[in-house]
Amino acid sequence: MRIIIAGIVCLLASSLSAFDLIDTVQSLRQKAWESEYIPESTIPVVPLTDYDEFEVTELFRAVTIEELEASLTDGYPYSWLEETLRDESIPWEDRYWLDRRVRAAISQNLHVFYDTENNPVHVDADAIFPGEYYWREHMIVDPAGWNVPEGAERPVAAAWWDIGHLLNSFGRRVGNMALPVPTMVMSRDGEVSVISTGGNSPENPGEQPYACFMFSDGAFLEVPLDEIGMYSATVSQDGSIAAFSCVHRGTPSSIEGENSMVPVYIFDRDGNLERTIIPPVQLEWCWRPTISSDGNYLCHMAYRASACLIDCINGTYKVLNKPDDVYDQVTGSYSFSPDDSFLDLGGLTTGRSIDMNNHSQLFYRETEPCDSDEMPRTVVHSSNQHTCTALTTRRGNRPDFYWEMIIYIDDQNIYSNRITADVSYFPIQTEVSPNGMYLFINPIEACHGYPSTFGYEAVFNLPMIIMQIESR
Repeated sequence: MRIIIAGIVCLLASSLSAFDLIDTVQSLRQKAWESEYIPESTIPVVPLTDYDEFEVTELFRAVTIEELEASLTDGYPYSWLEETLRDESIPWEDRYWLDRRVRAAISQNLHVFYDTENNPVHVDADAIFPGEYYWREHMIVDPAGWNVPEGAERPVAAAWWDIGHLLNSFGRRVGNMALPVPTMVMSRDGEVSVISTGGNSPENPGEQPYACFMFSDGAFLEVPLDEIGMYSATVSQDGSIAAFSCVHRGTPSSIEGENSMVPVYIFDRDGNLERTIIPPVQLEWCWRPTISSDGNYLCHMAYRASACLIDCINGTYKVLNKPDDVYDQVTGSYSFSPDDSFLDLGGLTTGRSIDMNNHSQLFYRETEPCDSDEMPRTVVHSSNQHTCTALTTRRGNRPDFYWEMIIYIDDQNIYSNRITADVSYFPIQTEVSPNGMYLFINPIEACHGYPSTFGYEAVFNLPMIIMQIESR
């Protein structure tokens, strides 16, 4: 493979600049690594739904920084992971998803990447965290110290924030970031990121809010928003749609009544306003509002409602309420399945899934409170077509919380167990690979990613627990 790459490089050298040539060589090496370690499937893959019996096994666990460091004594990939990645009986998409997530967790916690030769690449940074959260193919790096050159052009409403870098899964620098902050959301290709800047709450009104767009060449664009207030922001995986939703007006007013309805601004990836939507309910602040990968639907927390589902293309909306006999206090954990066929809802509520074709709802009664004093927090994630669904529910009463995980294949409950790691403080989720073959257990706050700020003793993006669903 190296001989082939060398030959290609010779052919390209005469027509590319030095920078372009280096970038091309690195891209070829990345493709070669993937071809060797994650080969395309040459045999038909049997879906999980064709089996009647399943076994859920734990592949890996790291609860502390020290455990994660010790696990890499022999480098990357782990022997079990290399064997898994080469297994062509497993869908390629699932193996790729697993490799990128493991790499992201290592770089986020240890500030170490592994290049295409499997050598460690150490990065001196204040923080490293994912930009796009599902695939985690690009990592945002806030370099150590203050790195804004004197006189550099900065966003009006965020001049006090540092600048950063964009690294791919192998530690190669592929872009620059105007604002490397965890509340930003990035498209899958890494070309555009969004964050709301400026703005304020009713308690501190009046500051102008902006829709801030950041591009991978380090450029940025701030677009002033008409409604003064506090905003949440998100962008779709394909980068086609960015949504900025007003969650608090910037002037003192009652949250009740028609007067409190506030807008959602829909932009294209270049920062051009496409439409303004005013839902019939007051929206509430979300860390990362959930948007479908194609940008069609936005799901948002709503005041005195389970959620509001907004059609970003047609400008319509649907308030998602619950039956009277379903427990529902605060619904604030949403995710679309990878193929956008289902919307999963959780929070301080009964877990549920919504079929996006007909909007029928499936409720998971086992995630309701066990007694009147328990305040469960449930997170629901599913694979393509809702084949595999993972429910992770906090049980017990403070300070004696524990986490219960339940796995479904279609309507069959195949697994139920406690997560035994000492992780009671932060909300835990079990995410599912695209075709349901792997389970990745990680704190919800894993996307925030500031371990070095707090010191190793207070890291909150561990544990990392990986499990596999095998058919029998």
